[in-house]
Amino acid sequence: MLNATQLADYLHKSVFSITFAGNTILPAGKYQAPYVHKIHSIHYIVKGSGFYVMNGVKHTLEAGSVMIFVPDTTFEWLISDTEDVEIYHIRFDCQMCYKDKLDWVFQASGNGLAPLRGKLAAVRPAEVRRCFEQVYQLWKTYDPISQYRCDLAFRELWLSLIDNLYDQQYSSDTDSMVQFTCRYIEDHIQSSLTVEQLAKMTGLSTGYYSRQFKRLTGYAPKDYIIRLRLNKAKELLEQSGLALSDISKLVGYDDEFYFSRMFKRFTGMTPSYYARQSQRP
Repeated sequence: MLNATQLADYLHKSVFSITFAGNTILPAGKYQAPYVHKIHSIHYIVKGSGFYVMNGVKHTLEAGSVMIFVPDTTFEWLISDTEDVEIYHIRFDCQMCYKDKLDWVFQASGNGLAPLRGKLAAVRPAEVRRCFEQVYQLWKTYDPISQYRCDLAFRELWLSLIDNLYDQQYSSDTDSMVQFTCRYIEDHIQSSLTVEQLAKMTGLSTGYYSRQFKRLTGYAPKDYIIRLRLNKAKELLEQSGLALSDISKLVGYDDEFYFSRMFKRFTGMTPSYYARQSQRP
């Protein structure tokens, strides 16, 4: 899969020629037997459901999805029985054309878009749909100025898809970093932990880190740390027989009395009472 930067570099070095832009209804229940798709093409699913099968890979159709084809893709499709599928579709040719130092380079597009073949989920579907609509409307007008605007609108469409890829990849990277800090908290529950320290580990601002942490876990970072510490304290109170001062240190509280207050605040009982209750036959 191309990342956003690689796609931008490829598109920057490419020249495009739109051969068709349309808005089509695929009727409910319709099946298209496999055939070889011979040209670059890009579809936007406006509404409806069904399946595209591209080189044996099945993709579910849903509103807001973008489907990308490259030449020599074996393609078949099936539309659900309940409703039609509406699509925007653009067919195009492309050629690599760019300047390398002092020399111009001209070469076939090759398989530059092949890693994108298949389904892209649009993060901002309204923006992507607007770009498809603009290309479609401009392509129907054959004067040179409109055609030039159509070429620019097609470039804007690809720019929108680059932004979508970047958002998806950044979100994925952010989720991975937040999950890393969750594991770090579990492994260092006895240590002093601050939200600022955890955010710094991810390279995110404290506020943004806190919002993403809550989105993924359902808890603010401080509450998440407290819950883990008190759950660990419960285990130790039930099983270890350690002194309260030792348990408080093992779960990250140097002050035994502060630990006791936190424990009672969140469980409704003191640590000593909890230990007695858990050890009753």
